[in-house]
Amino acid sequence: MKTKENRFIYALKFIACLLVITIHARIPGTVGDIVFSIARFAVPFFFAVSGRFLLVGKDGMPIRDVPSIRKKLAVSLRKLFKITAIVYSIYLIYSFVINMIYKTPVSEFFSSRFNIGEIVRFLLFNAGRVVFDYSYVFDHLWYLFALIYVYVLIYVFAPVLRSWYKALIIILLSIMFLGELLQTYYPIRPFDISIQTPYMIRNWLFEGIPFVLMGILFSDHVCNIRSKGEDYAARHFEKLRVPAALLVLAGVISSVVEAFVIDFKEVYFGSLLIVVGVLFLSESVDIRSRVLSILGKRASSNIYFYHVLIIAILDFLSQNGMIPGYSMLQKPFIVMFICFIVFCIKPLWEELREVKN
Repeated sequence: MKTKENRFIYALKFIACLLVITIHARIPGTVGDIVFSIARFAVPFFFAVSGRFLLVGKDGMPIRDVPSIRKKLAVSLRKLFKITAIVYSIYLIYSFVINMIYKTPVSEFFSSRFNIGEIVRFLLFNAGRVVFDYSYVFDHLWYLFALIYVYVLIYVFAPVLRSWYKALIIILLSIMFLGELLQTYYPIRPFDISIQTPYMIRNWLFEGIPFVLMGILFSDHVCNIRSKGEDYAARHFEKLRVPAALLVLAGVISSVVEAFVIDFKEVYFGSLLIVVGVLFLSESVDIRSRVLSILGKRASSNIYFYHVLIIAILDFLSQNGMIPGYSMLQKPFIVMFICFIVFCIKPLWEELREVKN
């Protein structure tokens, strides 16, 4: 049994990346709040997709023996380290240039960013000035470092991975949702850091690990079903199409209700429902159009990595009178348009040429 490209997941990755833009360039008003709350499923979804294909062999079967797991993780980690180094370096260079424009002393730039306190914060939570400063005010790069942490932990604990992953998913997600309730109703200060600080909940431990493991668990389930035959698998997932769609709908409604009734959070219970529903839909819904899947496969990562840089450059140019100003309503759509021009046209053109040839 060979693996087959999952166009549904690629297409949804592209859509999710556009939704992430609306988190960092929010649409104003009630509509914006609704979109913002729904968009919170995106990063958990990215973690789950990483786990979904992490330990699947070329034959489509799960990789189970420890040496093979570690071999696959070593390859994935090398790629991830390379990507992270490139993306982080680009943001660091941009931050340095902006700080020099505003005449920040070089020594102050490095000391404020890489002092002991910030390094400890970064190592514990993948957050702080190590990954962002005022030149680009969103710390979305935490995702890459969190993914590295998760991959390393899976490498180390490979012998007990499948013995522990179900329990870990339940325990860590329970702690995360409990922590989010405490943020609203009883804001404690563990380690003298307010639990209302976003990275106390949104980090490699409470968001990264459980959703990556959820992806691995789902992958094992899919492989187990497919091992009984493709016809059986098709019938099995076909029966789950409507329940999965309803689960996504319930997740969307729950996310919006949670945001307006409780408070705006990093991850909602509705986000969890959306991710689970989408994973099952990915095995029962076939997208025939290649456009969205191509953009998800070849453009979505760059959109996620660099949309914050585009936002920062636009803000800098606008604030300094170098380009016309824009409204908050226009901003997310301007960013999406630039991302499309920069990251989407080339893969679409290359695909068109391949089809013609």
